Amino acid sequence: MPTTSQKQQRAAAYAKGQAVIAEKWAVLASETATNDLWDRLEAANLRIEALEQLLSEKEMQCCRLKSELEKSNQKLQKHQDDSALWKMKHKKTYHELHMQHQSTK
Repeated sequence: MPTTSQKQQRAAAYAKGQAVIAEKWAVLASETATNDLWDRLEAANLRIEALEQLLSEKEMQCCRLKSELEKSNQKLQKHQDDSALWKMKHKKTYHELHMQHQSTK
């Protein structure tokens, strides 16, 4: 069972909470608060539009970079294929020259 002191503390805390709530309602009811909230909303909407524009630009940049990456990968594959072909030709030429050298000995 709570003591009288605890009951008084609870009552004081409740009264303080009610006072804070009443103060907040008074602030919200004032014209200044409404204008401040409206200004904040407009600023937030402008920020959202700016972020959407930035996102759009970044998406376009990402698509462009993906396209460039794909082209680079295709070029790399072509160069790897060419390199493999030249390696095979070099190996064949080296073998022929080696055989000629052996036959001249």
